Amino acid sequence: MKTTMFIAGVILLLVAASTASGQGRFGAGFVVGEPTGLAWTYRIDQSNAVSGAVGMSPYDRYRLHADYLWLTHPFAEKKLGFHYGMGAAVGFGRRPYMIVNGQRRYYVPDDNPGFGIRGVAGLSYKIPNSPLDLFLEAAPIVVVTPGYGSGIDMGLGMRIYP
Repeated sequence: MKTTMFIAGVILLLVAASTASGQGRFGAGFVVGEPTGLAWTYRIDQSNAVSGAVGMSPYDRYRLHADYLWLTHPFAEKKLGFHYGMGAAVGFGRRPYMIVNGQRRYYVPDDNPGFGIRGVAGLSYKIPNSPLDLFLEAAPIVVVTPGYGSGIDMGLGMRIYP
């Protein structure tokens, strides 16, 4: 069922992209990784944005995060951009989840929400003559509640800017 919905979402995104040619300020699409789900970005101006995602994490837990980003274009290819920033993540659900603390891994067996602070860095590529961009990012995260731990979020995705 999840695979069918994912494929349907990609098809709808590509159909919508074929009917538009510009890139606006707000983009929405999907991300695969941690979490896997819906991704969005709002470009405040040429060098600042707010970005986030809502989706599923391992162990059937829901995850959402939001980040403030600085946007740069340090490469010769002007369609390729680099972004970095900071944000926060929240995870919740009814299933146990794992926190990694150094070399020790332990499971939190209750449904308490988790909260973490993220740093993020990534690349984005604006597809020429299209409202689409592709992105890849990595985000080290420090979990501060209900226990202390750290990890890294990774994501690969696509957004459409109507």
